Amino acid sequence: MIKKILLFLYLFLITFLSLLPSRDLPDIKLFMHADKVIHLCMYAGFTFLLLWAWPQKFTGYRQLLPLLAIILWGFLMEFLQSFTHLGRTFDLTDELANILGFLPGWVCWKIFSRFNI
Repeated sequence: MIKKILLFLYLFLITFLSLLPSRDLPDIKLFMHADKVIHLCMYAGFTFLLLWAWPQKFTGYRQLLPLLAIILWGFLMEFLQSFTHLGRTFDLTDELANILGFLPGWVCWKIFSRFNI
């Protein structure tokens, strides 16, 4: 139960951060494309928590199903950023970074699942 709660809290956090108006976001430049690395890490966490919350649902080829969730949720967030007129826009490279986040999230889950935690 705690795993599922953590997943939904994390999903809420991703949604909240994705839909913040641009004026509420810090204007700090860490390094070139830092925002893409942040997207990748956020969706790696989403992937990991999704697989961790329901490991029995994602066996065999079904381990790729969270990739579909990542693609759909990422597109929804990018669409809503554009649609809500909060000073944010749809960015296909953000969505690509979201999708690429699946791989490190899946790898971390595979390693973590060996410990049966």
